[in-house]
Amino acid sequence: MLRALLRRALAALATLVGVLVVVFALLSAAPGDPAALALRDGARARPASPEAVAAFRAAYGLDRPAAVRLVSWVGRAARLDFGRSFRDGRPVAARIAETVPITLALNLAALLLALAAGVPLAAAAARRPGGAADRLSGLVADLFFSAPAFVTGTALLLVFGVRLGWTPVLAEPEEGLRGVALPIVTLGLAALAPVTRVVRACLLEALASPAALAAKARGEGEAAAVLRALRRSAVPLLALGASLVPQLVAGSVLVERLFAVPGTGQLLADSVFARDVPSVLGLTVVAGAAVVVASAVADGLSAVLDPRLAEGEREPGEAS
Repeated sequence: MLRALLRRALAALATLVGVLVVVFALLSAAPGDPAALALRDGARARPASPEAVAAFRAAYGLDRPAAVRLVSWVGRAARLDFGRSFRDGRPVAARIAETVPITLALNLAALLLALAAGVPLAAAAARRPGGAADRLSGLVADLFFSAPAFVTGTALLLVFGVRLGWTPVLAEPEEGLRGVALPIVTLGLAALAPVTRVVRACLLEALASPAALAAKARGEGEAAAVLRALRRSAVPLLALGASLVPQLVAGSVLVERLFAVPGTGQLLADSVFARDVPSVLGLTVVAGAAVVVASAVADGLSAVLDPRLAEGEREPGEAS
């Protein structure tokens, strides 16, 4: 098992480095000079002097070859030093640390909302396959699966923020749940479809198992059978939670931008538009690490809940 974990860690590290190389190459190939953009104060401001641009490039190492800059940045990032932002000169790590709690709380609340709504929907659908509840849950899942997050968010904003006035138009975390309700619901609805589909499939499989059929023959009630099936679905749900992390991270960029949430998604969008290379690369590392950690936690909990998974990871020929 230790060897399998080491292989996964090395594969995750290689993937993260590959993503960093691709992001760095795209930023380097994008039109415009990051130094000139950083020194420009507003869209209509007069461009900075060539001397100021040259000094900025020298201060941030932009006058060195791209490959040298990338290797140097990766070496510093291994020590959690992501450099300084082109926009305000502050350490990138400090800027990220200010926004991570906001995005983390937003995504956790959205995931809990998706589970709270998706599990009952899936349970109702699995009790009567092909029935009204099954068709309704499928319709809801397909609707929010096909609608992009920014479309759902815009519709919620127009209805509940503008038309009804129940929530602020822009997110206001200081107002508590009411101030961030719309971005949470938007992200939660985006995750609702996969939760409903996976839980429904797991429940149908569990309810059709020989153990469930034997329990039903002994007189076990329908509600008890569904609860038993839900407990047996814990491992697939953990895997689903890990797979939803990239979706939530990607959705946060659009949703936080739409509702002006001061989280990492908003910071990433602003940094991309400003060609703030250190901030974009630092945020890429944080997002990649979040995905890797979520997958590792899900694998560990799955092995605890179902020891057969850990046994299956043993190398051929290893002693039991």
